[in-house]
Amino acid sequence: MRSLIRADWYRIRRRWDVRIIVLGIPALAILAYLEGALSAGNFSVQTFGDVPPEFHAQQAAQDAAMRAFYAMPYQFPRSIVTVLEGATFWLAIGSAFLAASLLGHEFAWGTIRNVVLIRPDRSGFLAVRLIWIGGLVLGVLAALVALGALLPAVVHVDPGDPNALANLDPNAGWVPWGTVGQVSLGGALLVAATSVVTAAAAVALAGLCALKFRSAMTGMLGAGIYVVAEGIVVAMMMSRVGGDLRYIPQLSLTTRLTTLVADAQQAAGLTSIGGAPTSPGWVSLPPPVGAAIVAVWLAGLFALWFVVLRRADIYE
Repeated sequence: MRSLIRADWYRIRRRWDVRIIVLGIPALAILAYLEGALSAGNFSVQTFGDVPPEFHAQQAAQDAAMRAFYAMPYQFPRSIVTVLEGATFWLAIGSAFLAASLLGHEFAWGTIRNVVLIRPDRSGFLAVRLIWIGGLVLGVLAALVALGALLPAVVHVDPGDPNALANLDPNAGWVPWGTVGQVSLGGALLVAATSVVTAAAAVALAGLCALKFRSAMTGMLGAGIYVVAEGIVVAMMMSRVGGDLRYIPQLSLTTRLTTLVADAQQAAGLTSIGGAPTSPGWVSLPPPVGAAIVAVWLAGLFALWFVVLRRADIYE
């Protein structure tokens, strides 16, 4: 096993696609954070003409509340969530590409034959490759969490008066949507955990398609088509089925991932209401049950990796 890990290290460390993903995703997260932080600090309200004195007091309270509201995402520890939200899409795409590239190119370049000839244990080769993919994804996620913790000290956004949000009159006109409370470090890490699960699902789907079709690009395309097709089928079923059949579309991978993220955000205090779809066919499941369904999906997809590779015909 150590020799396989060392051999994969020599292969992976020289690949530019791996370097671009590992370094590019944190760079994109920094740019997104900087754009939002600079915009949050440029808030101002102007009035024209004669304004009644009582309106000045109301406007001052509203202005202070808005400043505090727009500054909240850039205060630690909520800044961790802000960085993750700006990079979640790229993390999922990058994770899928890593899996498809590191598995599919073995067939395209013909190097899989050398691996099998030297070590007939295909499961060991695939397990080591999975370890490397998981390590790279977790490394990128750890970098994102670290950036979220460090950036508030580098890019300072004036928090204003947080009490202005609590003292804001709901009938005053402008009221911020959702919760106005601060997020704890545990809540931020809970959101980070859902990013890990989302990235793992992307790796599982893209890697399975790459192994099955023996191509990196076809693996990415196959995973994308599956996600879109599953979403369409689930939407059709939720609008038509009734009774106990309503639970069937709730078992889909994309539905459960979306709900898992929404449940984590609600538990962390980022939203005051759940993120359940508004479809008439929606059935709410307890979060532990939803997490268990996702775990079964991931275990099944990764198990299929080994089944597909063991049964694959590799011509010499």
